[in-house]
Amino acid sequence: MGTAVDTACPKCGRERAATEPICALCGTLLRVEPAPSQAAPAFATPSQPETCTQRIEALLAERGRLERESSKHAPWIYLGVGLVTAPIFALTPVLQLMGWFLASLVHEMGHSGFAWLCGMPSIPAISPTGHAAALHGDQSIALALMALGGLVFAAWKFLEGRARNVAIATVLIVHPLIAFTPARELLFLLAGHGGELAFATLALVKTLDGGFTKSKLERGLYGTVGWFLVGRNAWLGYGLATSSGARAHYASSGSFGLENDLVRATRDVIGTRIETAGTVLVVASIAAVVLALGLWRARRVSVDAAAR
Repeated sequence: MGTAVDTACPKCGRERAATEPICALCGTLLRVEPAPSQAAPAFATPSQPETCTQRIEALLAERGRLERESSKHAPWIYLGVGLVTAPIFALTPVLQLMGWFLASLVHEMGHSGFAWLCGMPSIPAISPTGHAAALHGDQSIALALMALGGLVFAAWKFLEGRARNVAIATVLIVHPLIAFTPARELLFLLAGHGGELAFATLALVKTLDGGFTKSKLERGLYGTVGWFLVGRNAWLGYGLATSSGARAHYASSGSFGLENDLVRATRDVIGTRIETAGTVLVVASIAAVVLALGLWRARRVSVDAAAR
């Protein structure tokens, strides 16, 4: 309600009450101002209700905070799940064949991949009867040089700056020292177990960082496979280092009538006891886990630095 400014109608001069907005005699609209009791406070800030958009943004922010908090523990949870499920995978009769096939595939691919890098054609062979092997042919110098060129090109293509130069120099020095010296036969024999542990390292890294698809199932499977391969090699090495029965079984269980890798490597190439090879295999298995943790940690530091 308004308050009249004048005490008389400006048109007809009629006296009227102070609260009349219209002259009762002539109907003239009188000038009014807001009543003091209804005027808005000079410095008051009206309270605005929370909008739907603001509420959604608040919920999303809270969800993001919870996800960041849970992500701190997720790598260790999945690593622990893999550690628990790997023995089940290794000891369950229905799954044992799958585990053997996976390990044999990675093992023989390690042999063949190394052979090709040294210019020696090789094809892995895996039999459903429980045998697996990878033999190689004579070395071709041209094929070895092609492999060297491929490694140099890969370093140039995927690396930059100082890392590229260091990688190319390393390849140019190390590859010939391996491919064109007697070391290639020893490393070929060791490349099977090396391939298993390399794949185990990759699997454990993917367990820690979420995998390629960020799927929970994929992450759990990587943990199982990684720990399975690490445990398989560590158990073999422990047996060779401590048990005469395990050594006798290993010496007589070669595939396709051939002798196993570590027997040939220790007896024919290095000239040492197989117990030493077993100890080295245990250390290498532990090193694969340490390497996986280091690579994952380095990647997290790099990603965090890029985010800043």
